[in-house]
Amino acid sequence: MQLIVGVAIVGLVVAALVMGPLKSRYLAWDRGKVGVPRVLNETGIATSDLPALVDALSRGTETVRWAALMFNTPDRPSDDDAVALQVSSEKGKVGFDWVLLAPKNIEDQDKFKAFARAQGLVATAKSENGVSYLRVECPDAAKFTASVVTEMYHLPPNEPLGLVHEGFDWPQR
Repeated sequence: MQLIVGVAIVGLVVAALVMGPLKSRYLAWDRGKVGVPRVLNETGIATSDLPALVDALSRGTETVRWAALMFNTPDRPSDDDAVALQVSSEKGKVGFDWVLLAPKNIEDQDKFKAFARAQGLVATAKSENGVSYLRVECPDAAKFTASVVTEMYHLPPNEPLGLVHEGFDWPQR
């Protein structure tokens, strides 16, 4: 047990040193596993790149594949209030996840459910690794994701989005 605690503490210290003060880096752990967290860097993506991103995620071979997209809204311009969207592969199917962690996502979950219903889609409540989320599986996850940005939040189609991903290569080589 002491070894596990020691490894966790060392991992946190190393991660803190590696990450430094930059806000564009995130820590990722595999739940239920002991080990050093991974540092994931945030990059940018345009809404027009979403079809290629979803295609890359679909073709990935890792068991865990996801892409988190983050952006601010005019009514909540602080980075602490960013909306976080996710596209992921779950049981071999690519879908859209409305993850209920960010304050803005929690606040807007009913708005999101209504938006999905208006598109003829069902947002199914799920929970994995202690995190609740609403999942929408649809024929075109990229198009649906873009519509959340441009129609639900009324942002322009060229709005830059923050991107953190894991389990597939991006950008495409």
